Amino acid sequence: MWFKINQRSSVPIYEQIKDNIKNLIFKREINDGETLPSIRELANEIRVNPNTVSRAYRELENEGIILARQGIGYLVITKPKMIKTILIEDAKKELMDIIIKLKNSGVNIEELKEVIEKLWKEM
Repeated sequence: MWFKINQRSSVPIYEQIKDNIKNLIFKREINDGETLPSIRELANEIRVNPNTVSRAYRELENEGIILARQGIGYLVITKPKMIKTILIEDAKKELMDIIIKLKNSGVNIEELKEVIEKLWKEM
């Protein structure tokens, strides 16, 4: 089993699949040129609808991370360094609303840094 899906998370399942695959590439647990499990195989393994896996794979393909090849499957075509850049960009998008809310509430950058550093160390 590669990864687990949190069915109770507010993050959509297809997004969790994408994030898990990106993290596995970044950690070099999946390398450039390797194939991912088939849609049906991964869906059975993590107990989700094949359409959910298909959506995740389609979005990863649109992002240039994987490539579908007839008769071969889905190949990883991105290097870990590029995944890091993508993960940081994704984090920026997710953090934007939170940062705006905090800034408008009077929280300064130093207070936010303290919270982030504390959370980072706890992980």
